[in-house]
Amino acid sequence: MRINFSRLSAMAVLISAAGVMGAFATSASADSITCEISGSIKLSPGLSETPTVQNIGITKHKGALLSNCSGSETPVTGGNVHVVTKTTEAVTCAALKGSGAPVESANDAIFKWQPKGESTQNSTGSLSIPLTEMTVALEGTMNMGTFPFSEDKITGSVTQKYSGTCGSSGHGKGGGKKVNKGKFTGTITIS
Repeated sequence: MRINFSRLSAMAVLISAAGVMGAFATSASADSITCEISGSIKLSPGLSETPTVQNIGITKHKGALLSNCSGSETPVTGGNVHVVTKTTEAVTCAALKGSGAPVESANDAIFKWQPKGESTQNSTGSLSIPLTEMTVALEGTMNMGTFPFSEDKITGSVTQKYSGTCGSSGHGKGGGKKVNKGKFTGTITIS
């Protein structure tokens, strides 16, 4: 019985290639990072007892700070993320005490990575953070071709805290002020 080593070698290469392709199918890139995230939130026109769709911006200065980052196969050490979105329906102050008013996925979340350079270009993706003062999950996806985290999933959790007192319409004398400013902290993972 003759063994054809060239055919065995070709089969071994094909099997190895299939295994490598399968390993990369679970994640779009090998890079991953986990950071603390913190920032300011601006609501417009502001929460009151009158149901209104809220525009949400995480934009003050450079956006939310990404700090104390750790990761694998990435030169990224930190950065910022800028997000503009809105609630999917009209909400009142009650949204802050509930499980989270749904928001449109911010398809233009802009990540500005540090240190700046060829290997840390700005990235874009989608990011969703429900509106509430309870701890909630954040989720999203990095856009294709956004180095170094192309098509990776975004996960994490944040807690939001808003200043001001709800309980009025926000209109007229003695109507009080609308709740329109807040802060948030948590963690974000991209992998």
